[in-house]
Amino acid sequence: MESLKAICILIPAYNAAETIGSVLEKVRSLGLDNIVVNDGSIDHTEEIAKTYGAHLLKHSRNFGKGAALRTGFQYILQKDYQIVITLDADGQHDPSVIPFLLDVFQSVQPDLLIASRASEFHRMTWLRRFWNRLGVKAVARLCHADITDSQSGFRLIRTEILKEISLTTTGFEMELELLIKSCKKGFGVLSIPINVPRVDGTSSSHFRPVTDTWLVCKLFLRSLLW
Repeated sequence: MESLKAICILIPAYNAAETIGSVLEKVRSLGLDNIVVNDGSIDHTEEIAKTYGAHLLKHSRNFGKGAALRTGFQYILQKDYQIVITLDADGQHDPSVIPFLLDVFQSVQPDLLIASRASEFHRMTWLRRFWNRLGVKAVARLCHADITDSQSGFRLIRTEILKEISLTTTGFEMELELLIKSCKKGFGVLSIPINVPRVDGTSSSHFRPVTDTWLVCKLFLRSLLW
């Protein structure tokens, strides 16, 4: 098992004052470093993150989830972390699952471990469900990997991946960009099923079903030329 000092948790956050406190409460109990990127929030997200002792990075305005993750990755690469675990601030991902992810990582040693919501696709908006059920098959074939959820933001990532690939997108599609580029670089990817209390497209999520699904689809089509 990697030393706890070599592992950090990265949380992009935008107007998450109602949910980020409960997320950070669970994160704090794990004893891992945690980094919150405040992506231009206009509520009390920043103050709450500080209350829970998170290391805070911030944007002057809202640039998008992908941009927030990229800011976090840039900071992490300046440190000695070997693993970064990304999760959302809206309560969709349960931090208590992280020890399980670390156990799986220890056993299988993938480069990118995806906490899959495949069993929960039926709870998503129809357009989001359509992409996740059909698009995932295309992504899995493109990546030559057993991927069951290409858009889950709950991931364990070796920082070696972040050193080897260049990320350019700023929205939700960045998670697909990272996945596909990781596969094309030869990094090993594994999906494992988890249960989630919330899914994208619900009131606590900033995912825009039509706009963001279209951006994800465009990213996939562009990736065919990479």
